[in-house]
Amino acid sequence: MRWIEIGAWGIIVLWGRAFFPACYGILFPRFLKDVPPITGEDLPTISIIVPARDEVSAIEESLEHLLKVCYPRLEVIAIDDRSTDETGVIMDRMAAFHDSRLKVIHVTELPAGWLGKNHALALGAAESNADFLLLTDGDVMIDPLTLRRAMSVVHDRKLDHLVLLPEIVTSTFLEIALINFFCLLLMTTTQFPLVRWSWFKNAYLGVGAFNLVRRTAYDAIGGFSKLQLEVADDLMLGRSIKHAGLLQDVYGGQKNVWVKWQQGGVWSIVKGLEKNAFAASRYSMFRTLLACITILGISVVPIGALACGVAVWQSSILIVGTVLLSLGTARTVGFPLAVGFLYPWAAVVFCYIMTRSMVLTIRQGGVRWRDTFYSLNDLRNGCEK
Repeated sequence: MRWIEIGAWGIIVLWGRAFFPACYGILFPRFLKDVPPITGEDLPTISIIVPARDEVSAIEESLEHLLKVCYPRLEVIAIDDRSTDETGVIMDRMAAFHDSRLKVIHVTELPAGWLGKNHALALGAAESNADFLLLTDGDVMIDPLTLRRAMSVVHDRKLDHLVLLPEIVTSTFLEIALINFFCLLLMTTTQFPLVRWSWFKNAYLGVGAFNLVRRTAYDAIGGFSKLQLEVADDLMLGRSIKHAGLLQDVYGGQKNVWVKWQQGGVWSIVKGLEKNAFAASRYSMFRTLLACITILGISVVPIGALACGVAVWQSSILIVGTVLLSLGTARTVGFPLAVGFLYPWAAVVFCYIMTRSMVLTIRQGGVRWRDTFYSLNDLRNGCEK
C-alpha cells in the first residue's frame, strides 16, 4: 500500500507541473473583444489565406465574412484544393461579381510529399506580398473588427505571431463536454497560457482558425518547407515560430472568430480526429499508450481509488484539482459549468479516439484525408523533429 501512495504522490507532482500553467490561463484570461481596435488607414498589409476542399456548405458565408472585415489594406486569397463539389465555382463567382480583393487559386494536382492543406497554404503565401499572413480555414467566420483588434495587439507587443482561440459552435451537451476536455488537454500539453514569455520555449500554440503571422517570421522558419506532411500543421507552425525565438501570443477569440468544429455530435468528433490523434504522438505507439495511461491515471483512476479507500489523500487532491481545472476551462471558454464534471467520461472517450486513430493508421499503413492516401512511413519521415 505504501508504494501505491508514493506512486500517487509522484503523479501529483507531474500533474502539478502541467496544472499551474493551465491555472494561470484560467485565472488571467485575455480576450480580443476587450482590445480597442487600432485606428488609422496607414496600417501593415494583410493577406488572408483560405484553403478549402469540398466546403460548399460553408465557403460562401466564410468568404462573405472575410470580405466585410474592416481593415484598409487587405486581400483574400482563396485556394480551391481539388474540390469535387461547387467550392471552386462559388469562389470564382464571388471574385468576379462581389469584390476585387478576392483572388482565387485552383489546385488540380497535389505534388508528391505534400498534404493538401499545407500545399494550399504554401501556394497562397507565395502569391502574397503582404506584411502579414492570416492563415485560416474555409469554414471559419470572422467579425468585421477582428483584424483591427488583432493588429492593435501585434503593434503594442511587437508580435511575430498572434493566435486566436475560436469560439466553437456546438450542438449537444456531450459534444461540449468532449471539446472542453480537449481544451483542457491543449492547455496542459502545450502550456500555451505562458506563451507570451519568450523564455518559456516549451509553451507554444497554433490554431487553424486564426494564425496571424508576420511575413518575415514566416520566411525565417522556411514557411511550410519543413511542415509539408504535418497533419497538425497549425500547431507545428506555432511550435516552429516559438522555437525560432520569435514573439508569440494567444488570446481568446470569442465573439470575434467562430467555427463549427465537426458536424454531427460526438461520433463526428471521433471520426474527424482519426487522422489527427495518432499524429499528436508523432506516430509513436509507445507515446500514444503512455498518453492514454497518463490521462486515465489522472482523470479516472483516482475516482476508483477513492471509492475503494486506496490512497485517499492523494486521490482527493487529484480529483479536486482536476475538477477545478475542468470547471475553470469551461468558464473561460464560455461553456456551461456542468460540462466540467464530465471530464472522466471525456477522458475515456478521448483515449478511445487516440487508440482508434493509432490502430486504424497502423492497419491501413497510413491515413486517408480528403480522398488522398498518405503512407505512415511518409508521415513519420515528414514530422518536424
